[in-house]
Amino acid sequence: MTSPFGLIQFDGDKTLQALQGQCTQSVTSLTSAEALLVAFCDPKGRMYGSGRLLQYEGIISLITPLDQAAVLLKRLRPFLLLSKVSARLTSIAVSLVCSPALPPGVIQCSDKSIMAGEFGETQWEIGDGSHTHDPEADLKRLHAGLGFVRQESCELCIPQQAHYQMLGGVNFDKGCYTGQEVIARLEYLGQAKKYLFRYQNVAAAPGEIIEIDGTDCTVFDSTKTRKEQVALILAPVTSKSEQLTGVPFTITRQVKGQRPVKLR
Repeated sequence: MTSPFGLIQFDGDKTLQALQGQCTQSVTSLTSAEALLVAFCDPKGRMYGSGRLLQYEGIISLITPLDQAAVLLKRLRPFLLLSKVSARLTSIAVSLVCSPALPPGVIQCSDKSIMAGEFGETQWEIGDGSHTHDPEADLKRLHAGLGFVRQESCELCIPQQAHYQMLGGVNFDKGCYTGQEVIARLEYLGQAKKYLFRYQNVAAAPGEIIEIDGTDCTVFDSTKTRKEQVALILAPVTSKSEQLTGVPFTITRQVKGQRPVKLR
């Protein structure tokens, strides 16, 4: 199967400083042993891109869905140019496979490729064209609760609605970045009205609207094989629909709040 993921590479001495002001993670001290889950948000805190950021031999790269890569680059470039940083989508092979040897976010390098652990007991293989992207691996990461921003689900979710705070994709101790005010407010004081649930009834593409018990719910990320399909869809947190199942972890605030403020 042709991989739906690609690799963006950045070039410039101030790459990490430039990305620090645009993503939800603290990346200025990124090491070659980790691949950080990150999200890029608009001023309203809504995600327009996401992926795994890594560094190898001094090169900063981002694993991200191919169908959203061009939009992500277009929106980042004005900020990167201010720091004299360039970015481009490469032709380097990126595949997600089902033979994991590493925990999520941990990197290991060989002569042929870079390997990075991912949720759902899956693993990224970067630079080795002999590996084929496995749709079963996408099923596993979606079942584990990890979705990525796709072209048709751009600006659908605030990171907490996509559970990025539970998956290590948001740092609440870092300084300012685009969208931080809304994201921090939700974590300290807020109460999300919607978040992602797993949906398996019928095949559904990102951006597709599905009616669940009379409520229109939008698909964030999805995949299908001959035997199974799964989607992560944005639905009311109060939903008791039998068509939906929760993500496989307890959703809690990472920062203790004081007074609840409901945010959509």
